[in-house]
Amino acid sequence: MSRKSLLHRAMFAGLAVLMIAIVSGCRGPAKIDTSGTAAQTSQPPGDGGFWVPSQTPRAHYTIDCRITTTPEEARLEGVEVVRLANLSGESIRNLVLDWPSGSAGTLKVSVRDTTVPTAGVSREKPMATLAEFQLPEPLLPGEDIEVTVKFSLAGPVAMMDCIRAAGWYPRLWWGFETHDDYDVKVEVPEGYVLGTSGRLDPKTGRHRAEGARLFGLFIGKGMQVLEGSSGDVLVRAICTDKARPCAKVVLETAIDAIGFYRERFGFYPHRSLTIVPGEDDSMGGYPVATALVAIHSEEKLAERPESSRWITAHEIGHQYWGEYVLEKDSPGWLWIASGIYADRGYARARGLDPMNHKKFIERYVAGVRKFYDTTVNRSPEGQKDIAFDFNNVVIHGKGYSIVSALECVLGEETLLRAYKRCLREFGGRRMGAREFQAACEDESGQNLEWFFDQWVRSNRYLSYEIESKETARRDGMYVSRVKVKCGGTLRMPVPVEASFEDGTKMLRFTDRLADSTELVFESASPLAKVEIDPLGQLPLVVPPLDAGAKAVGEKIAALAWTGSGAEAHELFPRAKSANITDMDTWFKLAFALYDGKYYDEAMEAWHRVAELDKNPVRIFAALVWQGHMADLLGRREEALAFYTEALKRDPGFPIRHDQYGMKVGREWVEERLKEPFKRPEPPR
Repeated sequence: MSRKSLLHRAMFAGLAVLMIAIVSGCRGPAKIDTSGTAAQTSQPPGDGGFWVPSQTPRAHYTIDCRITTTPEEARLEGVEVVRLANLSGESIRNLVLDWPSGSAGTLKVSVRDTTVPTAGVSREKPMATLAEFQLPEPLLPGEDIEVTVKFSLAGPVAMMDCIRAAGWYPRLWWGFETHDDYDVKVEVPEGYVLGTSGRLDPKTGRHRAEGARLFGLFIGKGMQVLEGSSGDVLVRAICTDKARPCAKVVLETAIDAIGFYRERFGFYPHRSLTIVPGEDDSMGGYPVATALVAIHSEEKLAERPESSRWITAHEIGHQYWGEYVLEKDSPGWLWIASGIYADRGYARARGLDPMNHKKFIERYVAGVRKFYDTTVNRSPEGQKDIAFDFNNVVIHGKGYSIVSALECVLGEETLLRAYKRCLREFGGRRMGAREFQAACEDESGQNLEWFFDQWVRSNRYLSYEIESKETARRDGMYVSRVKVKCGGTLRMPVPVEASFEDGTKMLRFTDRLADSTELVFESASPLAKVEIDPLGQLPLVVPPLDAGAKAVGEKIAALAWTGSGAEAHELFPRAKSANITDMDTWFKLAFALYDGKYYDEAMEAWHRVAELDKNPVRIFAALVWQGHMADLLGRREEALAFYTEALKRDPGFPIRHDQYGMKVGREWVEERLKEPFKRPEPPR
């Protein structure tokens, strides 16, 4: 963990974006009379403690804060005035502040110059505290009020190089995300650069943000700021000197992407965007808060400008989905999927590498091949039992696959209409799969329950293959008959494209209810090629899953990384006969075979990884380990060939094999060209 990550936890505990479950208003219990009929009674909400209005107040926060340092500690002190109006028909007596500092900070609340006590409310979230307090007088319908909050936080000064803070200030809590308005003034020590979710008003010295889900801060020592604009949107990129080349690309891309999205969707939801450094040892990026995004490893991305362009467009897409339109479901997959779909449009328009999006589909397909339960719609209890990388496999991988598959069903134009309609109708509100489905049904005129039931509320998977094809000449034309079979458990119309020798193409769709569909193509020239899903939009699992492969795969997954060689040797022939195509399974089996000194079998397992896998990191590892096996088998010339090929596939960073205390990278392979591999002993 980096020093920056430690500061994120130590000084501003719990500053990560908080995804909070929905809390409904309180109502009184039903009373049963002596005749056995139920008569519903309800107490006024304001008399029952905390309750949530159906229309929550949109608050205005005016915050003054400063960060100071001494040789021992860094300290944040602030005062905020929260203004809100009661828009409901009932009085409000109790309010709750989300104050994620825990015991590390101080909090003092006053209303109309009267200090009010706060009481902690338990919540199943680490590093987070809810502080409930009672107003001196009930806030009546139509009335407004100001609440003044003084707060402070402290942490080690040695870790002040870089702070990305999202939940650094006390804010009203309703049990779900809302939009609020902010005017924030921040004083930082000399030598630090400030980035926020707002746009600086030179007249007031405050950073203003309207309709923000969360107001974020970034504080960086010894950094520089690049600025530009996209129409009326101010774009800033904060960076280190070494990351400046990447930051310039990021800034230019952000300006272009905002213009593209504005033209595509009709608007951009914020008046500013600040892009800041993320973690040095991570990939990708994330939205720190509204209008404030982080890009990881900018200093390394300077060598890969296309990657920085895509991730910038991706994070800007989430300013529409996740920040402007708020997520309603838990787990929250739709805002992720919608953001990815937004940046896919930009990537296609600008000719960026389509593999960025295919990788999302591949992650999901890899999860299906491991027989994971990829049901998206899970209860809170069901989410606790997930034992795999649900975020990458399902939320990102399957989530994007769902929207991509939906485009195949509706067509790009219809889906885009529904997409833009959701932006219009749900800005500042929460939207879930049910609302999204309704918008798609209205725009398409189709009932889509069959689609969402299978994709969102089940573990079914998609598998279609060409069963046969034949062409006959009749009356001067060529008639081609193509049979497509459904081998999976999920059924939908899939596109099938026929290409002919004269360069023409035809597109047909399968019948979603049929086990096998015969498609007929009439053409003036012979058939050249038939392809299912020609645009690569669907997560096709081909060949379909095999029950025998599932049993063997589960046994291999359960193997220990060391000490399980004999079991791996027994499973090896079964893995081959079951036609296992999951590369992670072969990767695990190869290590277990090597550990048990079954080098010939391990060589074959590594060969399958190198030949079939699309992950460049695993291909590199498989080549190196084939070289290791060849060395151990006394086949030095063969080993040298593997090492030479591996250097051509070097991912640029070492791969750790902690069970053997090894770091395999370019330096390691270059050493193997000089000295053969010798089996190390496991670290003690």
